[in-house]
Amino acid sequence: MIKQMKTMKQTEIKQQLSPEELAEFREVYEVYQKAIFDLGALSLNINNVKKELDTLTGERIDLLNHIGVLTEKQTAIGNQLGDKYGFKQVDLETGELK
Repeated sequence: MIKQMKTMKQTEIKQQLSPEELAEFREVYEVYQKAIFDLGALSLNINNVKKELDTLTGERIDLLNHIGVLTEKQTAIGNQLGDKYGFKQVDLETGELK
């Protein structure tokens, strides 16, 4: 019986954290919450960067395709003019053939 009363008193006493325990618990909780928030923010940043990378990759592919088309045109014009005037250098300012 005495042991039960002692256990009951200990239970009643332990219904509140000590200031030190509360401070330690609060600090860990706050640091944990900040870490979770930072992880979420970082995940959003990663998703934004991935979207930007996808956009830039698409633009790069489009530009490479455009360069391919221009290369074909340049070759065709060069061959056409080469057949007409011979394969010479062209002064882009004056059109003079050298």
